[in-house]
Amino acid sequence: MIHRNELLFSIVSGLAALAAIVALPNLVAKPKLLFGRSLSAIEPTLFPQIILVLIAVLSVLAAIFAALALRRASSNGTHGSEADGPAIDITETDRNSLVRVALFFVMLVAYGLMLKPFGFLISSFIVITVVSLLLGNRNWFQIIPFALVSPVCLYLLATRVLLVSLPELNFIELFYAGIFNRFGA
Repeated sequence: MIHRNELLFSIVSGLAALAAIVALPNLVAKPKLLFGRSLSAIEPTLFPQIILVLIAVLSVLAAIFAALALRRASSNGTHGSEADGPAIDITETDRNSLVRVALFFVMLVAYGLMLKPFGFLISSFIVITVVSLLLGNRNWFQIIPFALVSPVCLYLLATRVLLVSLPELNFIELFYAGIFNRFGA
């Protein structure tokens, strides 16, 4: 039943988030120092820590709701209720969803490995495009603009507003520095 998959995914993602919270000091590099002062406005572990705590909390909530729905369905003696829609054979759906989840995690690991050699913008473009395709979007007029614009906005927000250093290729950093110098920003 679909509720079992949701429960399993919630438990696994919650445990992964908790493990990442524990390992966070070893996963995030210390900020660059200039004359003994940090070049970053916030601690580099703060944003990942907030996101991981939110993932853990949402995973616990999702697991609770999935367990309640599973208990309700088993007490009714059915594998689905009228509100859930008709009961269907989901073995093929289960396999497809497991493959998608596995591919998603592979993409996240690949994203982490691509950040240093390709930089934030190129890595983000590749991952957003592949994840959009993985989720079933086939409209290239939606995928390409979103994959181009959102990493640039996130990069500028992180580097200019939050003063967080993101890994980027030198020619891209020089390009942005030239633009900001030209406009006095």
